[in-house]
Formats: sequence, structure tokens, C-alpha cells
Amino acid sequence: MSLVEHLGTAYDATTIFLAQMPGSNLSPQAPGDFGAKFDRGLNFAQYIGIGVAIIGVIVAGASMALSRREGTSEEATGMALRIGIGATLIGGASSLIAAFL
Repeated sequence: MSLVEHLGTAYDATTIFLAQMPGSNLSPQAPGDFGAKFDRGLNFAQYIGIGVAIIGVIVAGASMALSRREGTSEEATGMALRIGIGATLIGGASSLIAAFL
């Protein structure tokens, strides 16, 4: 085989290699036990969030009791609404993230 034929073959191989789409034959997978560890972390975060929400409900109840005595309950009602929305987000977040995994 002459030098020109070698260069032609190398040129053809290079052209075929460069014409391929990057990532066309990939099938991504999570490494090892990543899914189980991620679920464990989500459960831990959810339990912490539920604990914080319970403490928030107790604080909101005490604040409502004190503000009722003073006659101003808008602040306590707003706090209770924020705590309710936060608890809803905590409850829904883990199921939404688990659906995407």
C-alpha cells in the first residue's frame, strides 16, 4: 500500500469518526446504590421538615393565643398560613422528586 492510500484510509476513518453524533450510543444510569442513598437523604430531610412544621404549629398556636388576648390576630393568622403552605410543600416535595427518579 502506498503512502497516498494510507492517507486516504486515515482521512476516511477520521471523517467517519468526526461525523458521529456525540452521545448517540449512551444509556445513562445512576452509579451503584445512588438511588437508595438519595431516597434515604430525602426521607431524612422530610422528617426534619415535619419536625420543624410541628414546632411551627405550636409556636403559631401560642402566638394566636397571645394575640387574641391583645386583639391583634392578623399576624398570627398570616404565620399559620405560611406554616400550612410550608407543610404542604414538605409533604409534596418528596413524592414529586421520587417520581422523577
